[in-house]
Amino acid sequence: MSETTPEALPEATVVKKRRLSGVWLIPIVAAIIGGWLTYKAVSEKGPAFTLTFRSAEGLEAGKTKIKYRELELGVVETLTLSENLDHVVATARLAPAYEKFLTEKTRFWVVRARVSAGRVTGLGTLLSGAFIGIDPVADGARSRAFEGLEVAPLVTSEEAGTRFILTTRRMGSLEAGAPIFYHQVQVGEVTRTTLDDDGESVTVDVFVRSPHDARVRANTRWWNAGGFDATINQDGLRIETESFVSMIIGGLAFDSPPGAPVDAATPGQTFDLYTSKAATVQPIYNIKLPVMAYFDGSVKGLTHGSVVELQGIQIGRVIDVQLEYIAATGNFRVPVVMELEPERIVLLDEVGKAPAMLLETLLKKGLKARLESGNLLTGGLVVNLDFHDGNSPETGSEAGAGPVKIERAGNTPIIPTVPKRLDQLAANVGKLVSQFEKVPLAEMGREIELSLKALRGTLEHARAATRTTNRDVLPMLTATVTEARNTLQKVQATLGTADKAAKAAGRMVGPTSQTTVEIQRLLIEVTAAMRSMRLLTDHLERNPEDLIKGRKDP
Repeated sequence: MSETTPEALPEATVVKKRRLSGVWLIPIVAAIIGGWLTYKAVSEKGPAFTLTFRSAEGLEAGKTKIKYRELELGVVETLTLSENLDHVVATARLAPAYEKFLTEKTRFWVVRARVSAGRVTGLGTLLSGAFIGIDPVADGARSRAFEGLEVAPLVTSEEAGTRFILTTRRMGSLEAGAPIFYHQVQVGEVTRTTLDDDGESVTVDVFVRSPHDARVRANTRWWNAGGFDATINQDGLRIETESFVSMIIGGLAFDSPPGAPVDAATPGQTFDLYTSKAATVQPIYNIKLPVMAYFDGSVKGLTHGSVVELQGIQIGRVIDVQLEYIAATGNFRVPVVMELEPERIVLLDEVGKAPAMLLETLLKKGLKARLESGNLLTGGLVVNLDFHDGNSPETGSEAGAGPVKIERAGNTPIIPTVPKRLDQLAANVGKLVSQFEKVPLAEMGREIELSLKALRGTLEHARAATRTTNRDVLPMLTATVTEARNTLQKVQATLGTADKAAKAAGRMVGPTSQTTVEIQRLLIEVTAAMRSMRLLTDHLERNPEDLIKGRKDP
């Protein structure tokens, strides 16, 4: 086959296009529109964040809204359980304009219908359903994870006012939401109560609204105003309460002591919370002097906090009451530890300036402790300190003779004691009974019986003498009196006759004649005799035995 030569092909000519083909315009435009739509969707969707709650009660994914002042700011997208199943994780989004409020100070909570501390909230959710409330705060570090509150905060960041902290050993009936009063006007509320880590005290967070927060001074006193305060004094029964609400759910009150104005309190300042208004006016004493006293017998009614008095004025309180058994004697004794406040005593000189020296001085003068009734209704006791010398019958010893030795239990001085007045009375009654038992009652009874027999004999003799007197003497006396009366009548008749004769004879028998004078004298003597007879008769009627024994000296 013969080899042939291929025809020479023509050389290709490349022509460059100067413009884009119209076919590419469609995908380019589609890409631009898609990117714009994606940007718009992402920018309008807003930032996502997570919320944790104990339960999902009332929450629904895609439906539960996030509201502030009834305006929707976002929505809950998903609800899931945590890995350990102990809480619920909700994923939510806010509108882009509110991303600046996702800070560590912002708070979220579920708004439901609640009744607490005398307040009813969230009633609208009974129809519209629960929603998530927000307390937005723009200040602070950014955050995308939040722990939701179980209850709505009582005070939000938008409300003007100041927060303070109170400390107390007993919370009483306080709880979050309890009102705070100033001159019986509500000016704030309790926001939170927590038990301290040591378990000995309670911290109470309070909020006082503006402008009333300016009334809180550095020396302001706070007290528990729950219930009512009843006081009985010389004016009668006095009952004080801040309001009816505080009687039901409790509350607090505050006021500043009178005097020169003090600087306003700083936000977050800590104050002591007193148990009552009366406790706020009590002076504060810094010096505490521990002492001890040993009591014999029952101390029922003496408890921790019982009053210690000196001259009827409180100077301390009981801080401990114990019971000890002495094996050597087989007896019990009660050591009572007291805390004295010597600053309650005003010293007018330098003697015993130090509290310990003052106590030693008082002990050397005979200071002793005695239990006395402090309240007849409750049976409570108080420790009364008073001076008892060695010759006092209440002590029964001669402790006052010579120098007094002050005993101590370790470094704690011991105050001598005297028995209670009731115990002392019982001891005296016991001694009287013992002495009475020694009286020979049987012999005394026999002697009394003999004396009564002798007395009966004497009375019989007296009755016989009286009968004899009535039978013999009284008739004779009666006859004598009768004769005296007849004589007097005859004398009166004679005088009448004489008077007539005198008138007939002229001045023969006149008022100054001798006959008239003698007759008047006779009448006086007869009257005296009649008086003596009357006295004798009366005496014999009262004392007939004088006829036998004779008259005794008056």
